Amino acid sequence: MKLIRIEQNCVEVTWPYVKHFIKKPLDRGMNERDIDDIYLSLLHNQMQLWVLASEEEEGMLGACITQLIQYPKYKALSLPLVGTKSHTISKWYEYTMDDNSPLMQWGKEQGAVRLECYVRDGWLKFTKKFNFKKYYTTIVKEIE
Repeated sequence: MKLIRIEQNCVEVTWPYVKHFIKKPLDRGMNERDIDDIYLSLLHNQMQLWVLASEEEEGMLGACITQLIQYPKYKALSLPLVGTKSHTISKWYEYTMDDNSPLMQWGKEQGAVRLECYVRDGWLKFTKKFNFKKYYTTIVKEIE
């Protein structure tokens, strides 16, 4: 399994292959943004695109969007959108939420001290192993 951060100059080429993963969680949202808004944010480097691929699964398992948020007292790595193939969310969490994952390491390199994820309640069963806490509809984990 491999988690890859797509460089800004490669978003345009990659987007057609992964946007369906991001559209799924957007469709369940409150219509605060649409798929075109996400794409423009990626092109302007306001958000980052990540792809999880697996040779065993023969291709992409999913994609996610990250965004660095600078609060007055600390920086957080926000994970507002995650979309995966059916029945692969547990594999996603196992690989991406480990402290040594590329996602967590990149957040640390950017100076983030906390990861914030917006999840549906059904996903909470996968988050306990990685020390997330439910905080309203957001779960948080310290980046160490």
